[in-house]
Amino acid sequence: MGLTADMGRFVAGLRYDQLPPDAAKTVRLGFTDCIACMITGWNEPVTRTAARGLDIAHDGANTPISALQAPAPERALIYGVASHAIDYDDTGLAGHPSAVLVPTILAEAAESGADGRAMVTAYVAGYELWAEATRRDSGQHHRKGWHPTAMFGTIAAAGAVSVLRGHDAAMATRTLGVAASLAGGIVGNFGSMTKPYQVGRAAQSGLLAARLAEAGLTSTETAIEDDLGFLRAISPKGQVDTKTPANFGKDWGILRAGINIKLYPVCYAVHRALDALIDLRKVTPMKAEEVEAIDLEIGETQAEILRVHRPTNGLDAKISGEFAMASAIVAGACGNAELTDGFVNRPDVQDLIRKVRIVTTPERDNHEPAHSPFDRVTLHLRGGGTLTSEAVSRPRGHYQRGVETEAMWAKFEDCVKPTLGERGTRVLFDAIQGLDRMASIDGFGIFPASKRAASAA
Repeated sequence: MGLTADMGRFVAGLRYDQLPPDAAKTVRLGFTDCIACMITGWNEPVTRTAARGLDIAHDGANTPISALQAPAPERALIYGVASHAIDYDDTGLAGHPSAVLVPTILAEAAESGADGRAMVTAYVAGYELWAEATRRDSGQHHRKGWHPTAMFGTIAAAGAVSVLRGHDAAMATRTLGVAASLAGGIVGNFGSMTKPYQVGRAAQSGLLAARLAEAGLTSTETAIEDDLGFLRAISPKGQVDTKTPANFGKDWGILRAGINIKLYPVCYAVHRALDALIDLRKVTPMKAEEVEAIDLEIGETQAEILRVHRPTNGLDAKISGEFAMASAIVAGACGNAELTDGFVNRPDVQDLIRKVRIVTTPERDNHEPAHSPFDRVTLHLRGGGTLTSEAVSRPRGHYQRGVETEAMWAKFEDCVKPTLGERGTRVLFDAIQGLDRMASIDGFGIFPASKRAASAA
């Protein structure tokens, strides 16, 4: 049997009691972070635009999540778009696992009435499929032009849905095969609304694949590993392992790779450099006019992802290494307050943007090949002096450093409080920490009631 069938058997046989203890902790963290980002992104123009394109009612700035009425696949898409709308959601596996998996699970759980344990199990199942697929190819999918979140996330979403719908191995395998043909997304659309749309589309495709498979749509049992299948089709160099047996349930990807909490709402490729420059600025305060040039040392793939070099609005600025450096110098921060059109176009910010020089290295980090072993920033000052930051290999919030409860709460509160208020924010945060004990999606209190709850009423 090949990889697609192995994936199907793993998904069909996975149970909550089989999960390693620390897995649930990571899942709760992913739900906490993703739901916070979803609430912040709910009324962003891209979310309203995606809903309007699907003829789904979301036409006002005060439309709450709980009012969304849509079939589960479309609901997953809107949830996914909102989760990635401000590019603040967690990262891992060269992508954004939670921004695909959490919307997928929330939308499907509303249909099936799944409890918290099933939601945790579904997340782990999807994550493990994603980890298994990415470990088989060391090539840089970003540099080939593929958006890894959209590509691998579609397979992961399909696996999560199979868990929630109780598929046997044959049906799960068929669902994954269908999903392999639904994946799509390109780096060329980074910096536009289509980037978060691609994330939401991956979630939607997972639900569609399951429903199509159940309706009788067939797929091959080798769709993922076939010589003309998913992995080889998107492989940057064609050097992909399709033969080695999977090691599901023994080498847990979720323990090995985890998720990284973003503490800046910009592309993760520049987070280490932001940490470096902000820390340098705290030790040695400087004024923008004192800086003659800025050398940003990053990896080649990071430089290609940070493709916007002269941003003129807040959306473009999220994908700009130059803006991140300018923001760190001018404001000592790079948060939602700085990611506005007004701040981006300030004369002092634009002046610094033009002074940033990108210095790349082909060296790669063993754990995260899309990144260099470390990032560093050097400031060249008027009068000939220089200031060089520490070399940063793991940003704050990285799973190997962990995220402090206070930092996670601060981010959650910042994202959620404007919508739910102080008390509502605390209630939601505490509810998510008890995810394993939830009887249904209704335990969150902010999503449309599950069909099970509606029928009981």
